[in-house]
Amino acid sequence: MIKIEDAKYLREYLGMSHLVLFAIDDEGRQHVATHGGSEKDSKEAAKAGNNLKKSLGWPENLCNDNPIKRICKNCTFYKSDFGYHCFNGWSKDGRDGHCHFEPTKIFKKEDGKCHHFEPNC
Repeated sequence: MIKIEDAKYLREYLGMSHLVLFAIDDEGRQHVATHGGSEKDSKEAAKAGNNLKKSLGWPENLCNDNPIKRICKNCTFYKSDFGYHCFNGWSKDGRDGHCHFEPTKIFKKEDGKCHHFEPNC
């Protein structure tokens, strides 16, 4: 299995905007991973990855992947805020949270996206 953070690292290391990675493990299983620098690039890379899988004869249900949505709750740096625990449960419901890359309240740019996004998977 190819981790998304590894695909991200390789794409950034190579200085590319899109990455489609194909690999075969020691047991002969095929793996495809994609990564894009922006949300648009990610969609294009996922489309290319899906086309690659189709051309390799993968089942149709595995050829329709979409990139993970780049929102705070899908990021490893995001931690839900449940407040504190007391005798009657948590003081908050976890809908709010904090970015722990730069420990501040959630910050969204004008486009609503964070440039530190690291997929939580």
